[in-house]
Parts: sequence; C-alpha cells; structure tokens
Amino acid sequence: MIKFKEKLKVLFDKIKIVLAGSIYPDNCRCIVCDKEIIKGSKYTMCDECYKTFPFNNGQICVRCGCPLDNEACYCLECQNYTKNFDFARSSLKYEGEAQRLILNMKFRNNRWLAKYFAEMLFDTYMENNLDAEVIVPVPISYEREKSRGYNQSFLLAKVLAEKLNLPLVTDAVIKVKDNKQQAVLSLKERRENVIGAYELRNRKAVKGKKVLLVDDILTTGSTMSEVSRRLKIAGAIAVYGLVVASPKYILPTESSEDYNDFEIVD
Repeated sequence: MIKFKEKLKVLFDKIKIVLAGSIYPDNCRCIVCDKEIIKGSKYTMCDECYKTFPFNNGQICVRCGCPLDNEACYCLECQNYTKNFDFARSSLKYEGEAQRLILNMKFRNNRWLAKYFAEMLFDTYMENNLDAEVIVPVPISYEREKSRGYNQSFLLAKVLAEKLNLPLVTDAVIKVKDNKQQAVLSLKERRENVIGAYELRNRKAVKGKKVLLVDDILTTGSTMSEVSRRLKIAGAIAVYGLVVASPKYILPTESSEDYNDFEIVD
C-alpha cells in the first residue's frame, strides 16, 4: 500500500510540473499592500513596501544563513551541531510582512505567491554564485500533501528550476513518516523528530551532482540537515540549501520553545 502511494505521488508530481504554471496569475497590484503598481515592478511590490520589506542582506551565519545581531561568523546552533548541508542561504528575514505572506502561501492556499518568492530565490542564488546541477524540493509526507493539497517547496522549486534551466528532481528523497510538526518541539526534540522520516529512492538522479535543496523556512536546520544527509548517502557531492526566509537567531535553551512563534515545518 505504501509503495502504491509513493508511485502515485511521483505521477502527481510529474503532472504538476506540467500544470503548475497555470496557478500564478500576473497582476498589477502590490503583493504586500494590494496597492496598484506599474507592471514589471521588482517582485511585484510598490516602492514603499519594497523599501521596508525584510530582505536578509545584513550579517548572517556563514553556515545556515540566519540573520545575526552581532559580528560572529556562525550562530551557536551551527557552532555546536553538525549540519549535513554545505551551507544555506535565505532571501528574507522571517518577520513582519514576509512572515505573513509565507504563511499565506503555506497554509491559506495562496500558491500564486510562490512565483514571487522564487524570483527572490533566483536573485539570492545568483548573488551567492551557486553552481548547482539539479534542484530538489524538501519533500513532505503523502498525508500532509493530501491534506494541504500541495507542497509549497515544490511550487518554489518548480519556478526556480525553470528560471535556472536546471532539472527538477522530486523522487530522490521522499518523506515516509508523517512525524510531529517541528513547531511544537524543543530543539533536542526537533533533531530527533526527523530521524528516520526520509528515505532514498532515486539515487541516480543526484549521484555525483551538486544539489540545490529548496524549502520555504529554515529555523534550526534539522529538516534540511537530515534530507541533505540522505542526499549525500545517495552520492551528491555537495548540497546547498536555499530558502525563502530564516528567523533572526535567538539563544534558546535545549528545552525551550522560543522558536515556536517562528516556524511550522513539515
């Protein structure tokens, strides 16, 4: 039964690759404030919203890319725990209007926003001189995707793959366990929660390749690290993470829930 569901999911992914473009309506209104704007405006934003939008262009952790309030090279999470991705970068800080729009895309069926977030990801990719050969969206479970109706990471990766002219691989790693949502867990529990949640399927698609792993939000990096570990077991020679947003690094305790206001991760 599980194998049948997996095959069905792969088939649906192939169909979505063909049809996904139809869900992105072009318009002439600001995606933030809905004010009428000139067509072709950067990220379809008015000048005022663009100037105040929380782009992640300040001091960041060299490994995970989260915004920092000090001159350190690494956040304490990356100093103390090994990450299996080579490094990750995010386009935005997960706060204010960026947080609102991401949650609208993820939970309120505003799939059309993925197009504009993917444009931001494209610019972040180019600014960091990445050299990926294939793109992999972070997978979600069959149950979660059936309930939501879509995987937001797939929508982002689909547009980005087209802009970069890179292959989109959706079956290299799949999620086989519908585990607890990361947001309700402590830091230690988050790391343990992802163990055994993902399995390799199509090793050939990533073997010997530099992989770009795409997701919407990165907080502790536990999910991205575990998927990256699987991709490297499959033979990927490098895994770069690229996400829409990261929250500003805070200093929680192992048992704290300080991250819970920031992220609801699949």
